[in-house]
Amino acid sequence: AVCSGQGIDNVLPQELENVDIEEKLGSNVNLDLEFTAENGYQVPLRKFFSSGKPVILNLVYYRCPMLCNLVLNGQTEALKDLAWTVGDQFEVVTISIDPQEGFNLAQAKKKWYLETYGRSQAAEGWHFLTDHQGNVARLAEQVGFRYKWDPRQQQWAHAAAIMLLTPDGRVSRYLYGVRFKERDL
Repeated sequence: AVCSGQGIDNVLPQELENVDIEEKLGSNVNLDLEFTAENGYQVPLRKFFSSGKPVILNLVYYRCPMLCNLVLNGQTEALKDLAWTVGDQFEVVTISIDPQEGFNLAQAKKKWYLETYGRSQAAEGWHFLTDHQGNVARLAEQVGFRYKWDPRQQQWAHAAAIMLLTPDGRVSRYLYGVRFKERDL
């Protein structure tokens, strides 16, 4: 990294301008936002908060060539180390930020990650969703997840993080990177 004290300014590539996470701890998410579930039906976010369990929220895209898979792989490895099980003590909601991706991709990702996770009971607690009527952009703004389309690379530019939400839909924690420790989850 170049130090600005040396007279050279650090310049962020244009592709990454406004790609960031602005922590909004304590903020409520709109639980009435609807998304398309892996079965093709619209479902309000509220459905995943009705059990009174905390929720791990992932904003990714399913065709991502690298970073999203690294985040999901790292999360899955940490989940495997937990004594708690997805669906029993907490929910996981994974939503594609790409409005062009359909529920068939969500189905395929769910199948892959449930097999990798290896706990059959998690099928009812780990939800893979796609956008509906631009709601993913609204949700991303509410949790401070800033991303944008890079037309040159034909990819979404985004940060690597997962968010933890309280049972009533408030942002309680951000975990950054592609590897997570079970104790942090």
